[in-house]
Amino acid sequence: MSYNTTVPPPKIVDREFIKPALCGPGPCDVWPSVAEAYSKPVITPMCDEYFHVLDDIREGMKYIFQTKSKLVLALSGAGHAGMEAVITNLVGPGETLLIAARGMWDERAFIIAKRYGIKVEVTRVPLYATFKLEHLEAEIKRLRPTALFITHGDSSTGTVQKIQGLGDICHKYGTLLIVDTVVSLVGEPFLTDAWGVDAVYTSTQKAFSGPAGISPVAFSARAEEKINNRRHEPPFYLDIKLLAPQWNCYGNTRSYHHTLSPPMLWALRACIKEVLKQSIEQSWARHAATLAHLHKRLRELSFDFFVPVPEDRLATVTTITLPKGYDYLEFVKYMRANHNILIFGGIGPTVGKMLRVGTMGINSTIKMADEIADGMADTLRALKKSSL
Repeated sequence: MSYNTTVPPPKIVDREFIKPALCGPGPCDVWPSVAEAYSKPVITPMCDEYFHVLDDIREGMKYIFQTKSKLVLALSGAGHAGMEAVITNLVGPGETLLIAARGMWDERAFIIAKRYGIKVEVTRVPLYATFKLEHLEAEIKRLRPTALFITHGDSSTGTVQKIQGLGDICHKYGTLLIVDTVVSLVGEPFLTDAWGVDAVYTSTQKAFSGPAGISPVAFSARAEEKINNRRHEPPFYLDIKLLAPQWNCYGNTRSYHHTLSPPMLWALRACIKEVLKQSIEQSWARHAATLAHLHKRLRELSFDFFVPVPEDRLATVTTITLPKGYDYLEFVKYMRANHNILIFGGIGPTVGKMLRVGTMGINSTIKMADEIADGMADTLRALKKSSL
């Protein structure tokens, strides 16, 4: 039998590509052990080794999230999958979600929530600032929302939000606390249980030094009760009620929901093992030491920081303002072309206002910080000021 095809085959030609050092806000370079993990065997979603890998990931993520909760698993998808899952599993149509907005990712949470018929309230601070707990308590007391959404680290602004104490405030008014840790987990201290966090999600392409495409999440007992008694249905693919049995969250429930990507599972497992090698405390300390060294070098070069208060500066992404007359895009291009270091300008509300420099995961070293600072010093000297 022959078929009359009407679309000719395309010509796909390999291009020459020199990989730069990934020193932007993410993704960052991967650990060699993670790259090796990509080539491990593809396994089926109903074999013993598959379930052993899921168990390894759950136990490792309990340690990294610092939670004793049973409801810990990972979602197929990048960080936005985690965001959509925690919002839609915990907040239903007509219920209120308060968003503490100080960057691009809070705006994404707003868009997601509105699409599901959730009533969204927003409170804001300037992009270079973080929230005082008194500010948030006043809004929570006034609105009594079902949940508060807040980012811990914000890669669009380079800020890190104090979370300690916020869980107690939320619970006093019957509100669940949802936290985005995509760019902060592993690089900044985070204590899910101790801080009263009800839902937290992250992703692997930042301080984990892994690939984008799989997103760990964890839920408190409070959040679990809300999920089990909700009166709405979230997306099938992200339904925690259906995913928990696949991940064996409650013991001996080896069921099938969908086929997770084996390379992503192996990669996440390898990322977790890298954290375990050094301990979570040492990972936090390494990121802090690298940040301090980078900032010292940048101050010596007379760069200014977008975030004025040192305590508000994120350990994994530093945001920098250039002297008047320098073009941010040209600066980024020169760094890439002449030093093979990839940094980024602003995104969303910070376009044209900053550079974003990442020192996270495998790139959180004094050596890498020096290479970045040296490259930025040369770029500053080499670029001619514009007529502006």
